Amino acid sequence: MKSMRSLTRAPKIALLAACGAVVSASLAVFAADLSPISDFGPSEPGFGGQTARVNQAGAGNRIVGLQAGQNVLLANQAGVANAAAMAQAGNDNWTALSQSGSGNQYAGYQAGTNNRSVMVQSGSGNAAAVTQIGSSMSSQVTQYGAGNEVSILQSRNGAGVSVTQTGGARASVLMK
Repeated sequence: MKSMRSLTRAPKIALLAACGAVVSASLAVFAADLSPISDFGPSEPGFGGQTARVNQAGAGNRIVGLQAGQNVLLANQAGVANAAAMAQAGNDNWTALSQSGSGNQYAGYQAGTNNRSVMVQSGSGNAAAVTQIGSSMSSQVTQYGAGNEVSILQSRNGAGVSVTQTGGARASVLMK
């Protein structure tokens, strides 16, 4: 039985990484200092290695983060049953996530260099998927209230997008 678990674990991890890559989005062009919209402290930390900071409270919070290269991942979840799955490949990519409330979900993937992604969700039943593949892209998603959904895919270098939703909204953005 134990060997059977080992055989099924690797495909599940690969599936999670693939899902994060397929179901991701990218959002808005904004200043390099992300601190005004988050509680992550001062401006972006310098690169030179991998950084991951996670702060969770409540019950059932989960985060799966995969990084390759020199990237920064910051996450802060509070409430009940929040979830996040993030992956970054390349260098100098920066992801910041803040979720509060219950039932929030997020999937994000970045590949390339100098990409920025900020995700803020507050409320319940919100879902987001952000994928950025290329360089010098930025995205910002802010969702308040309940039942918001957003899906973003960017692959054009230098592109940026920002989405703000306040309840029951659905958005899908594709930038090639």
